[in-house]
Amino acid sequence: TTFGQSSTYSEPVIFKNDDEASHKINQQVLDVMKELAAADNASEALKKEAAEFKLPAMGENFSQVVPKSLHETYMKGLDIYKAKVSAYRANHTEEETKKHVEDVLQEEWHEAVFGIAKKYQECVDTVAGDAAAVKKYYMTQKGREQELKDKTKADIMKEIWAELTKLTDKPVPPLDDEILAELAQEPAIIEGQFNHNWGTADKLYKSEAISPFGEKYLLGIFETMEESEKAFLAWNEEYEKAREQLKVERDQWGKQEQARVDADPDREAFTASIFAEDDED
Repeated sequence: TTFGQSSTYSEPVIFKNDDEASHKINQQVLDVMKELAAADNASEALKKEAAEFKLPAMGENFSQVVPKSLHETYMKGLDIYKAKVSAYRANHTEEETKKHVEDVLQEEWHEAVFGIAKKYQECVDTVAGDAAAVKKYYMTQKGREQELKDKTKADIMKEIWAELTKLTDKPVPPLDDEILAELAQEPAIIEGQFNHNWGTADKLYKSEAISPFGEKYLLGIFETMEESEKAFLAWNEEYEKAREQLKVERDQWGKQEQARVDADPDREAFTASIFAEDDED
């Protein structure tokens, strides 16, 4: 079994709701969402969304912001459902098809939608849990800068090894002296790595600039939107200065070239020969 989609990136999607079939499918999806929201481990966001969303009356299409990856998986499932209906209709009457859809396929569709949504939420929760665990790990650095400033990585390794004895009943083998000697050459705090916000921040902002020629420049990753905007404004200021300087240099070059041409003693004779050739033609 492969790990499912877990991206929480969302975008607005227009849902068809203008006939009985589409309205019924939308109602089933809403019922599944409410089932998932009623679970003990349901997120507060899902509970809030399920409680607030109201399905419009049949005949009125609607737009809803939904996770892109979840919606794409849902649409693939819907294509399979429609293909099954079409395949059954090809060899049965309309009345038989309608009964088969109501008795069999709609139940299958309900289970499929529930399975898709449940797996997606489980994957999202797993990734969020892993991210929280990694963040907690990096947060152990917080407040230890003074304590660690004179220590080496060998000291950190010894601390970790001491903790291992608390997590297992089996004896922990001693650390290798050569490895400790190598780690003793490295400081515990490495500038630019210690307490790095990539491991501790809940949200980071990417500052990126795009030139008129489509070239992209990553200006940095920041903890606040204000820092990100400040980095862009500083870059843009330098960019505009460089453009103005380039214009000045281009104008100077043009003047130098014109002066060189004007100073050429053969310039007038060369020009006269060109006009002479034109007269002959």
